[in-house]
Amino acid sequence: MQNKEDPKKAKSSLKGRLLIVDDESRHADSLAMMVASWGYDVHTAEDGAKAAGLLISKPFDVVLLDLHMPVADGYKVMDFIHKRGLKTRIITISGDPSMDDAIKSLKKGADNFIRKPVTPVDLLKAIDESLRKKVKEEQRQGVKRKIEIKSNLHRMMFDVAPNLQFLLDTKGNFRMVNTVFTKVTGYSKQEILGRHWSSLVEGDQIDRMHHVFEERRTAPDRFPEVELRLRCKEPDGENPGRKPKTLLVALQSRRLYTQQGKKRVFFGTYGVGRDITQYNKIEELNKYQEFHDELTGLPSRVLFEDYLSFALTQAKQDNTPLCLLHVVLVDLKQVNERYGHTAGDECLKTITARLKRQVRKGDILSRIDGSEFALLLPHIQDEKSVIHISEKLRIGLSNPIEVNGRNITLDLTIGSSVFPKHGENSDELLRHAQTSHGFHPLSKQRHLLQTSNWIKLIKSQH
Repeated sequence: MQNKEDPKKAKSSLKGRLLIVDDESRHADSLAMMVASWGYDVHTAEDGAKAAGLLISKPFDVVLLDLHMPVADGYKVMDFIHKRGLKTRIITISGDPSMDDAIKSLKKGADNFIRKPVTPVDLLKAIDESLRKKVKEEQRQGVKRKIEIKSNLHRMMFDVAPNLQFLLDTKGNFRMVNTVFTKVTGYSKQEILGRHWSSLVEGDQIDRMHHVFEERRTAPDRFPEVELRLRCKEPDGENPGRKPKTLLVALQSRRLYTQQGKKRVFFGTYGVGRDITQYNKIEELNKYQEFHDELTGLPSRVLFEDYLSFALTQAKQDNTPLCLLHVVLVDLKQVNERYGHTAGDECLKTITARLKRQVRKGDILSRIDGSEFALLLPHIQDEKSVIHISEKLRIGLSNPIEVNGRNITLDLTIGSSVFPKHGENSDELLRHAQTSHGFHPLSKQRHLLQTSNWIKLIKSQH
């Protein structure tokens, strides 16, 4: 039973230009009059060749295409439309009672298939559907063009940015790098893209950067600025075997996500960095001067306390002992008064050089005051080893020091403390070492630190 709906009442609100292609002129004219009455701009063609000419000369929103025509059938017209990339939507018509034409034309990209004889309702519905698809496709293409323009703009801004910029994929491989990145590192884009970030990072920093780039679940999306040392490419043929040149970068990074339904999916890491190599050299000099003794070059008391605190943490974790020696040059004040501060400084330099020759690899030597040195021994077996090292230091420091033709002999005392026996923290260990000095075995006079503990000890001996 045919649908009695009046097509005039169901007029489409979407108007456009249509091309009707049919070799039966009466049928084509009838369809043209019907479609024109609905407010469309209608044109006709009696075969595929003439249809192709019209399709090239002006844009059509929809083509109503008979599949079986002489000269060039409807399938050839469809191929022509696709080959030329025309945006025309296609509705096919055929009087073949089988489903072959419907299946074939829909596979080739037709929006709809109508069997002859064509009813107004079916035709209006098909045209309306095709026009809606055309509008949606144009909107989609418009959004796509905007995205492409925006993407190209971002890519251009990314590439010409004055700082190093890069994008990592989900596996930590470089997806994009800008021109500055390639310029300062010496690598071309082809040499960097696809490589893992760790291949350009100094080995001692890989664990720290692994937290920044890889540990994504517990850390915040945006990381504070960190310092990163990148390996640069060595020019071909220059100093083979030499350690690669490095670049110090102040880096900020951000994880990137896309929304898939209700799920937030990670798709890469964006990073931007500033080359601070030159600034760092000045900063390193300032820091060195701040945390090192100017005369001897040894770590200052502040830096030594940091070393001691770190060593204590390790000793507690490993359940191993740790020793602290406190060396005092008790005659330094007299040397300064008798021979001048220049002579005293020379004595300090010589004592420092001798101490450096005596300490083991991994030990930390510091000048913590004018005549006081501290020696941290993180790898010690027992207290007997402490006594052995102390005596070794006494012997190594006991020889006279020649200054301006004079031989100057400095008396010294050595105090010690052992973790955990003498203290659980830095202050307790340093205090015990400072107050555990005895009398120097080579000195004819008694030298002591002015502490209440030693005053009590001396009184008890008399």
